[in-house]
Amino acid sequence: MRKSIIYVMLSLAVLPGCLDIKLESQFSDPYAITTVATARELLASAYNSIPRFQMEFSILSDDFVPTSYASKAADLSNLYRWQEKAIDDLSSQVWNSYYLTVAYVNALLPRLDNVVPKDESEALEIEKIRSEAKTLKAICYFDLLRLYGPVWSEGNADADGIILKNRLELDFLPRSSMKDCVNEIDALLSEAASVENDGTSVYYLSSSAVNALRAELELYRHDYKEAVRIGLPLLEDAEGRWTPTDYDNLWSGNDSRERLFAPYIFNTFYVGLNYDRDKGDYFALNSHVIYDEGDVRKVWCEYAGPQEGVINLGKYNRMYYENTDVRYINTIRYSGVCFTVAEAYARDGRPSEAIALMNRYLGARNAVLLDEGLSGEPLVLAILLEKQKEFVGEGIRLFDLKRLGKPLVRYGSAGNSTSVAPDDYRWLFPIPASEYRYNDKIVNINPGWPKQTVD
Repeated sequence: MRKSIIYVMLSLAVLPGCLDIKLESQFSDPYAITTVATARELLASAYNSIPRFQMEFSILSDDFVPTSYASKAADLSNLYRWQEKAIDDLSSQVWNSYYLTVAYVNALLPRLDNVVPKDESEALEIEKIRSEAKTLKAICYFDLLRLYGPVWSEGNADADGIILKNRLELDFLPRSSMKDCVNEIDALLSEAASVENDGTSVYYLSSSAVNALRAELELYRHDYKEAVRIGLPLLEDAEGRWTPTDYDNLWSGNDSRERLFAPYIFNTFYVGLNYDRDKGDYFALNSHVIYDEGDVRKVWCEYAGPQEGVINLGKYNRMYYENTDVRYINTIRYSGVCFTVAEAYARDGRPSEAIALMNRYLGARNAVLLDEGLSGEPLVLAILLEKQKEFVGEGIRLFDLKRLGKPLVRYGSAGNSTSVAPDDYRWLFPIPASEYRYNDKIVNINPGWPKQTVD
């Protein structure tokens, strides 16, 4: 009997470059989406395919420092040291993983037009599926753009961004400009936002999650007033979501009102950070990530592991140590919207509004409030430091460091250090050979990276 889903050759999808088969060629049975149920089923596959590189991105950032066990994990140590091959290898995984999710969405979207709803409820569900699919695609494009494109500025608007793939069929396309990529992400999110989706489950992307992403995009492209306009309404009842109980529940299988979007997970997460349960982790928290006594984040962000005097990452890592099942990956939450709006206020020359919002958040976290005299760059840096404390180990800091344009310090296990300059070519991931091997329209794989010879 014919299966009513679109199949993916998973054995190839999880091994990028295996047999050199392009992602678009890994789909079959393209006429299987005929009902709302099969459309939602394929969308669920897209959700399940969302890449999870939070640990690797955190290692590339300044969230962690190596422990005495770091040398026993050569791949992670090389990544921490920003070795070219380690980043190149990660880039190949990142590129293929994100574009696999895009391929799922591109398989789904055109086929939604062929689904005939039985009633108004099904018609609305189809529009919700379309909205969520477009949002997933926007998430993939946004992350890829921040990894493979330069820092956004008007001067970089025409620089190479990423490939915008709008069809499932195999297509050889050049990299689009940064401006066109940002406009495409904006269009996808704006179209998604036009559908009312109350988000009965945090497993799915609700209208509120879409608007959180829209605000973040506006901050990225320096439209600070628009970032505030879109993001601020989401924070009207934020204190009711920033409770100690809701924060604790983020790191459990319990419901948390602070979550906006949290995909369900069926296996362990962050286990790769651990060398041995009885000995410790390969990497520990950077000592500059310091929490005040009483700060509700301290209990869950810091974890006193087996190594004496070493503070490990808590969160999912603590859950692993304590055999707590990971059921949610907290991808978008209300505290993130707070930092987006607060930074937009600060960069727009509205320090009093930025400080008032941040102190609402910090008060709820039982942390020391910001000095009301802060303004300008010191205020922005204070906001971003608190943001690092909130999201430490969750892969977000790397994107902020790139935007900040600050040197990144790398420590050795003996305490010696080197730095990565803000203009270092490695801030832009290289387009992987698995893409340009087929696509002769990819001329620029990003400056500084050697291009493999294509036979």
